[in-house]
Amino acid sequence: MENAVGFYWTLPVTWAQFKELPKDVEAAATASKTIRYQMELIRRYAKEHSYNLIREEVFLEIEPDRGSIHIQSALNSIEHMCRTDSATVLVVDFSVVKNWRRNGFMDEWFENTDMPILRIPPDPLQTSEWSFDPDQHFGDWRKRQSDWMSSKHKREEFALRRSLELQKTGLSVNAIAEQLNREETPSPTGKPWRESNLRAFLKRQE
Repeated sequence: MENAVGFYWTLPVTWAQFKELPKDVEAAATASKTIRYQMELIRRYAKEHSYNLIREEVFLEIEPDRGSIHIQSALNSIEHMCRTDSATVLVVDFSVVKNWRRNGFMDEWFENTDMPILRIPPDPLQTSEWSFDPDQHFGDWRKRQSDWMSSKHKREEFALRRSLELQKTGLSVNAIAEQLNREETPSPTGKPWRESNLRAFLKRQE
């Protein structure tokens, strides 16, 4: 039975406050539907094709809309595992359908490495407990992403109004940023408030 390493990755979703991913595969699959889909699909593939899945690695990109060079550290890690244990990389290749989630840095690594890699097509998955259709999922995601972007002005208005209210109480900019985070008042981009970005935001609104 040939050894294999499963590699599962996804993008952060700022409007859903999804910005961290547990390193444990099972916990990551609970936090992210996309990770769970990749895990379930590759585990099924490994079983059906007699691969011994010796390791599974997860990775969360740093930007919500693109791949980055930061994925290289994760790829280096799985390459080391595969060379040590003579294993094949198993990865779901979303880009073969409508160019979904293409990660240029990962594609370049795939093309240049001499490691054995199997790129699994992102077919719909259905089990007795769970189902996932990538086409529907990413279509819904794009719609929600579009809605989030179009409502940016409303987040700006609310954040400005609340910031000015807190400013009148004598709080510093840093303290206001901390309070906004506690209240889960989103920044226009969905990222946590910091003294620096709040100060810049208030200056722009002037």
